[in-house]
Amino acid sequence: MNRTAPLSPRLLAVIGAVAAAALALFVSSRVVFGGSDEQSSTQGAEAFTTKPAGTGQEARSAAKPKPKLKPKVVLLPGLPAPVARQLMTRKVVVVTLYTATATLDRSAVSQARSGAAKVGAGFAALNVIDERRARSLEGFIGTTSSPVVLVVRRPGKIVKRLDGYTDSEIVAQAAHNAGAGR
Repeated sequence: MNRTAPLSPRLLAVIGAVAAAALALFVSSRVVFGGSDEQSSTQGAEAFTTKPAGTGQEARSAAKPKPKLKPKVVLLPGLPAPVARQLMTRKVVVVTLYTATATLDRSAVSQARSGAAKVGAGFAALNVIDERRARSLEGFIGTTSSPVVLVVRRPGKIVKRLDGYTDSEIVAQAAHNAGAGR
């Protein structure tokens, strides 16, 4: 009589684990490398549906949507750091240059901030009271006196320059014309 011994529970567990790992590897390779277009077009939605036992209705498996890739933002070199940070998330940024000790300049900053907020533009205020910092900005804006409002569009190009005190409506219109809020 030829009898075979039954498989031990431990051996069955190892075989099941290996099979599950192989299935997971197969599924992940399909997700990473994608299936062939011919195969997916012939199978269509049938590949993602199953029939639960005894209900007769189809249940869709939860397929994860592919993440949308955002285009990489490329900025011009030499931008001041606060402006570059704003341009990473916004298409248009209102930049105001001011001297912290001047009352008119503080009001100009407030008006520029308000105008930028009205149209959803980014905002950066640069204090140019420090001569070293003011000189570091010359490559970006050239020579200037404060207050100045700049409307900057990605990738870092100045599209509008407003010298002197400017109210929030004019700032908002200039930023809107540059593409903010669209």
